[in-house]
Order: sequence, then C-alpha cells, then structure tokens
Amino acid sequence: MHARVLNDLADFAAEIHIDTMENRVREALEKNLIDSFAVAAAGMNTPELRDLRKVWPQSEGPSSILGTDLRSLPETSIALNASALCVLELDEGNKYARGHPGAHVLPAALAEAQHLGASGPEFMSALLAGYEVATRIARNFSPRPGLHPHGHWGAVGAAVSVGRLHGFSPTEMAQAMDAAAGLALATPFSSALSGSFVRNTWMGVAGNNGLTAARIVMAGLGSTDATGLATFDDLLGTIETDEITAELGTRWEITGGYFKRHSSCNYTHPPADAAIELALSGEFDPASISGIQVDTHALALQLQEHRPRTRLAAMFSIPHVVAVALVKGACRPESFSPEHLDDPEIARLRELVSIEFDNQIDSRRPAERGARVTITNGNDRTTSAQVPNSIGDADHFPFSKEQIIDKANALVGPERAERIATGVANLRQITDMADVGFLG
Repeated sequence: MHARVLNDLADFAAEIHIDTMENRVREALEKNLIDSFAVAAAGMNTPELRDLRKVWPQSEGPSSILGTDLRSLPETSIALNASALCVLELDEGNKYARGHPGAHVLPAALAEAQHLGASGPEFMSALLAGYEVATRIARNFSPRPGLHPHGHWGAVGAAVSVGRLHGFSPTEMAQAMDAAAGLALATPFSSALSGSFVRNTWMGVAGNNGLTAARIVMAGLGSTDATGLATFDDLLGTIETDEITAELGTRWEITGGYFKRHSSCNYTHPPADAAIELALSGEFDPASISGIQVDTHALALQLQEHRPRTRLAAMFSIPHVVAVALVKGACRPESFSPEHLDDPEIARLRELVSIEFDNQIDSRRPAERGARVTITNGNDRTTSAQVPNSIGDADHFPFSKEQIIDKANALVGPERAERIATGVANLRQITDMADVGFLG
C-alpha cells in the first residue's frame, strides 16, 4: 500500500476505542467473540487438534489455549487457536473480504493481550482495529486465480491489533502493517479442495506473522518502503489502494459480516440453504431424486468434488453439502465424518449434482453470493429454490445474539456457552486479560 494509505489506516486504528463505539458496533464485536470462542473450543477438541496439541511444544506461558485449561507462549496460542477456529468451517466471515478477518486477528489479539496483562477494553479495541484494517485491505484486494483467502492480508490485521496493545505511534503502526504484508503466504485453494490439513494452519501462521511484524518495529527495524504494495499489487494479485480508506470511520466492516450455521465453506451455504428449503417443502422424497442442478457464482464453481475423502474436502464440496442438506436437513460437524462420507444415500445424491455458472447470480457479487437449486424427480417434475446469501449474513436473516448462543450451546454445551456469553458481556470490566477464566 502507498505510504499515505498506511498512514491514514494507522491514524484510524490508533483512534478506535470500544467505549466510544456505537452500540451496533459493540454488539457486532461481542457476537463475533461469543461465536469465535465457542467455535474454537469445539474445534480444539476435534481429533485433529488433539493430535496437533500432542506434538506441539507446550512451554508454559500466559496465553490461553481455547477450550482447554492450558496456557502457553503467545506463538503457540496463536497457532493452535487459529487452527481450532477454522477446522470445523464454522468461523465467522465477511463476504466483502472474501474470507475471515476476525479469525485471523483474534488469536493474535488475545494471546498478546494476555501476555501484556492488557485490560478488556484494550483487547476489544485492538481486535476491532485489526478487524477493520484487515477487512478494508481484503475487500479491495483481487487475488490471483487459485489463491486461498487465508494467510496473507489477515497478517496485516494481526499486526495492527498487536501494535495497538503495545501503544504504537501512527508511524510505528504503518511500519508494522508494511512488514506484515511482506510476510504474506501464497496459499493454494487447491489444498482446501483436496482436503489437506495444512490449510487449517494458515491463519495461525498469519497471526504469528503479524506478531513478528510488530516485534520488528519494537526492535527499531521497521520501515515503510512499499513492501505491502509489491506483495498485494504484484505478487499475489492487485489492490485498489485509493478505495481502502473510503468511508473510514463511518462504515464499520464488522457490522457487515456473517456467521455460519453449516459446518462448511461459505460458498456451499446458499446451495445448502436452498436444498433445505426444498426438503422442508415435502414435495419429494430424496429417494425419488434423479437430478440436482446448482446454479451459482464464479467463486463457487471449483467446489465440485463428488467423492471427497477427508473432512475438509467434504466441507469444500457442494455435491456433498447439498446431499447432506437434502437427507439430513442440516450440515453439522458430524455430517463430514467418515460415516457420512460413505453413507450410500448421500453418495448417490452427490453423483447427481451438477454445478453451473449463472451470470445473473454472479453479477450481484460481492453484495450477494447466491445460488439456485433445482431438483428433478423420477417423473421429470422439477422444483427450485433460490437464495441471495447464506442465512446468517448481515443482509440475509442475520443471527441475533440469542442465535449465536444457541449455536454455542450445540457446539460446547449450555454450561460452557453460558460461561462464554457472560464472560464476553463482562469484558469491558476486565482489568487484566490474563485473569479471564471463561476461555477454557
């Protein structure tokens, strides 16, 4: 990014404080936190994360490993918490960013806030600053074809959150952002489609890269020399730098995000929602289906795997998600277990799914990322349903705080969900984040 843009973002980030925010911004941040803490706690207790924790060095430290009573060094906390946040594909997101700004920024903000003994308001302000900067960069970044939205622009938001906690000057903040952009990963979308677990680690690397960038500045080694511009406007894609600061301070990105009800890539959610609508109509029996057509936007066309063999690959498979939605009426974490991958009824329906590009649907991006599902029965009778965005999007049946808590109940149980919700509600009264007890 140009120095002017970095400086404007740095000034903006320095001024953000949770106590001066509009209620709608505070409420959006609190919902984000409740959702993220519950999703990470559930993810941390998957077999994959339990295995990862076994081999990860567990040096004692101040930073929480979410969903456990463990604490470790910030670097370990960031790596494990970020992986746990995305392993179930239930993490919050932002359609304008085409990714997950909160899940990139939260692990770094939390780990460093606990390391420093920062207050609850300081932590929340740092998180909000990082979220806003990350989203603004992401929504104006056009990635090269095949680049996954994890591991690059998110590092800049993580650096902002860490810099805020350390009281960086605007000059230091600009340097941290530029350094973080120079630590961006080149992450292939094909890894997610094939089900490679390495994809689930990219957010943690981005968080730690943000922490590294901040430490470069703390050592007096920072600079602003267009590293970010070279990274985002050359190597990884292109970026419209003049638009990054549009409506700065009046348009709050965190109010435009989405929360997931399906345990899968957000591109699969509109097809799943349409399929569930059709299933609930009672107009057909899944056993009578002879064809399933999904019309959608360009970004979703690559999610075509009909025979996924891993949890992650199934979460990135429109055929699997639509088949599960039609048979089970919901796409929960267990819908991507080996038992469901091998379920004969689901496997039969997967093979019937065809995915087609629809120019009208595509033309409404980024405000809408819709889909239409058409079912053909054995007697060649067809029925269709179309949705503009996934349920849970800020523009399409947005989740209330009560719905977020219900989601947390299903993931971690009512007792832990209530503890998380109460803890988040009380964060602004916390004087030392190292003392919070609701994260385990």
